[in-house]
Amino acid sequence: MTADGMPEFFQSFLVFAALAVGIVIAIYSYLAAEKRRKELHELADSLGLSFRAHPGGIHDRYRAFTPLDRGHSRKSANLIEGMRNGIRWEMFDFRYTTGSGKNQQTHRVGVVIATVPIALPRLRMRPEGIFDKLAAAVGFDDINFESDEFSRRYHVSSCDRKLAYDLLHPQMIEYLLTLPRYDWQLAGPVILIWNTSRYRPSELPLVMSAIEGFVDRIPEYVREDLGVGKSSDAARRITG
Repeated sequence: MTADGMPEFFQSFLVFAALAVGIVIAIYSYLAAEKRRKELHELADSLGLSFRAHPGGIHDRYRAFTPLDRGHSRKSANLIEGMRNGIRWEMFDFRYTTGSGKNQQTHRVGVVIATVPIALPRLRMRPEGIFDKLAAAVGFDDINFESDEFSRRYHVSSCDRKLAYDLLHPQMIEYLLTLPRYDWQLAGPVILIWNTSRYRPSELPLVMSAIEGFVDRIPEYVREDLGVGKSSDAARRITG
């Protein structure tokens, strides 16, 4: 009998059971990770892109963007990268930790980064939430557009309101309303879309298509104003 009144054999059984459950979870996690790597590698091959399971600190190049600036113990994995349709793609799983001790929480998200030959203004377009509506009620409003549906769906902020209106013209808004509610960030040559959980392999081509459609709909006069030749310098400023 142990000091707490529990039979020794029963306490030993609990320890063994806990170890067994831990081993099963570890094996399952390993197999799931291997399955995901295999599926992403196959996707990369089908897209004519390359795959690296351990890309190092690629996220550090984009720390000016959410969520790559969050938390600590940041780590990237399962990078798909390369050129396709005139755009350089970097798509990866990103993990970071917030809090500490009992309040520590690990977040696993998906990131898609497109580098395009245009120096875009800093702009964020994310799904609008209840707190955004409360902020608007007390005067902290975002950029609104003629489309009420679009303005209800997205919270848009930018350092250049005029360029925001030029980019998000009626035809662009009509296109964006056909897409899922992605979280978009633009700055210099970078377009970043991220998800609060890791992307399924089947979702990544859809995000790529959404970005390609966005780029295709940027008016020619906006491209001329933004400048194709400025994108390399903008990339260095944004990514460090």
